[in-house]
Amino acid sequence: MREAQQYPTALTIAGSDSGGAGMQADIKTMQHFSVFSTNVVVGLTAQNTLGVQGAYPTDPAAIAAQFESVMTDFDIRAAKTGALFDGVRVSEVARNVERFHIKQLVIDPVMVAKGGAPLLDKEGVAAMKRELLPKALLVTPNIPEAELLAGLTIQTEADMAEAAHRIQELGVPNVLVKGGHLEGDEVLNYALLGDDSFVLKGKKVHTARKHGTGDTLSAAITAMLARGISLKQAILIGNDYMNHIVAQPLFIGHGHGPLNQALWPNPNQRFNNTNELDFSCQLVVGLENVGGDRAKLFSLVKEACLAGVTVVQYREKGTVRPSFLEELAVAKVLKEICRKTKTLLFIDDNVDLAIAADADGVHVGQDDASVQSIVKKAPELLIGLSISTMAELEASQAAMPDLAYIGVGPVFKTTTKKDAKPTIGLEGLREIKEAATVPVVAIGGINEERAQAVYQHGADGLAVISAITKSTNIAKTVQRLCKD
Repeated sequence: MREAQQYPTALTIAGSDSGGAGMQADIKTMQHFSVFSTNVVVGLTAQNTLGVQGAYPTDPAAIAAQFESVMTDFDIRAAKTGALFDGVRVSEVARNVERFHIKQLVIDPVMVAKGGAPLLDKEGVAAMKRELLPKALLVTPNIPEAELLAGLTIQTEADMAEAAHRIQELGVPNVLVKGGHLEGDEVLNYALLGDDSFVLKGKKVHTARKHGTGDTLSAAITAMLARGISLKQAILIGNDYMNHIVAQPLFIGHGHGPLNQALWPNPNQRFNNTNELDFSCQLVVGLENVGGDRAKLFSLVKEACLAGVTVVQYREKGTVRPSFLEELAVAKVLKEICRKTKTLLFIDDNVDLAIAADADGVHVGQDDASVQSIVKKAPELLIGLSISTMAELEASQAAMPDLAYIGVGPVFKTTTKKDAKPTIGLEGLREIKEAATVPVVAIGGINEERAQAVYQHGADGLAVISAITKSTNIAKTVQRLCKD
C-alpha cells in the first residue's frame, strides 16, 4: 500500500533553459506554490538573457523513457508543456500524454524565444494543432503564437476573442490569449473557458526583465490545478501572481532578464526605509558570555527582546570558538527569537554566517571584511562598522552610503574586549557624531548609569554586553538603557 503524497505533484514537459526560463522557470514557480515538480526534458538550449546560442532536441526514445520513469512512480495531478522543438518531439509527447492518460494538460505553445530565436518548426506547429491541442485542457498562447495558431492578425481585444474561438475549434476546450504584446499601458488577457469568457486587465510594467513570462504563468496555473483548484480560479491566481512578480524584477543578466518567481525582495528594498530602523539598544552576546550554555543564551536573548532591545548582535570571540555549523545552529534559533519581536539580528564579522542564518545584518571592524566586499557578496545585509577615531571615520566616507550605522568607541574602558583600543570619551563620541552621516551607536563600557550621558552627547543608540548579561532584572536594565 502506497503512502499518501505529502505535496501535490506536477509535471513539466519542456526544454531546459540555461538562462532561467523554460523548465527552470516552471520548477521554480511550482516550488513557490508548494507543488513538487517532476520533468521530462524535451531538449536543451544554450541560452542566456541575450539570446539562444544553440538548441539540442532530446532523442525521442529518451523522452519516452522519462515519461515512463515519472508516470510509473509519481501521482501526477497536472502537467504542462513548454518548448517542444519540432514535429518529431511534439508527436512523441502527444503519444505519451495519450499513453499515460494525462488529463489536466496545459499547453504553453512556445514557438519563439524572447530574443527572437525559433523554438518550434513548421512541422511542430502542424503536429501541435493536429495531435496535442485536442489532448489539452488549456492552451496559453501569446499574441504571435495565437496569430500563428488562429491564422489572423491580432491588434484589438475583439481580435483576441476571435483568435480564441478559432483556436478552440482545433479541439482544445479552453484558451487563454495573453495580450502582453499589444500596444498600450494595460495588459489584456482574454480567457475563453468553454462558452464562458472574461478579460483580465493589469497595468503594463515596461521592463526588459520578463524572460520566461509564458512558462511562469502556465506553470502557476498548472500548479493550482495540481492543488485541486478549478481552472478559472487557477487562471485568476496565476494572473495575480504574474502581476506581482513582474513588478518586482530581478536585475540579473544583461538582456531580457529572468522573472522573480520566488518573489525575492530587492536587496536594496528589504527594509522600506533604513532611516526608520531602530538601533537605540543593542545587545552584543555569544555563548562565551553565558558559560557556553545555549539554553541560558536563548532565554537571556528572549527576555531582552521582550524587554525592548532593538538589535541583537551575535558574537563569538572566545579563545575556543564553536564550529561554523555550531554557530549557525545558534544563530538560527536567535533569528527565530528576534523575528517574534521584530528585533534585528546582526552577526559579528562573519558574512557567510549572516547569509546562512538569514540575519538582518553584519557588524564588522576596521580589520574585518571591507564594506564593499560585503555589499558585493550580500547586498541584502544591513552593515554596521566600528570606528574609533576621526581618521577612521574619514577613511570610511566612501562606504557611508552602504552603512546602516557606525559603532563608535570604546567610549569608556571595557573589560569584555582584551584588545580594545584607547577610549575616546564622551567628547570623542560627540565629535564623531557631529561629522557622521549615518546613525551612531556608542560602544564600550556603557552601563545603566552612563547611558543617558551617552545619549546627551549625540549617540543614536548604544551597544552593551555585561550590562544585560550580568543584570538581575533585564527588563528594568533595558528600560534604563533606552533613550528618554
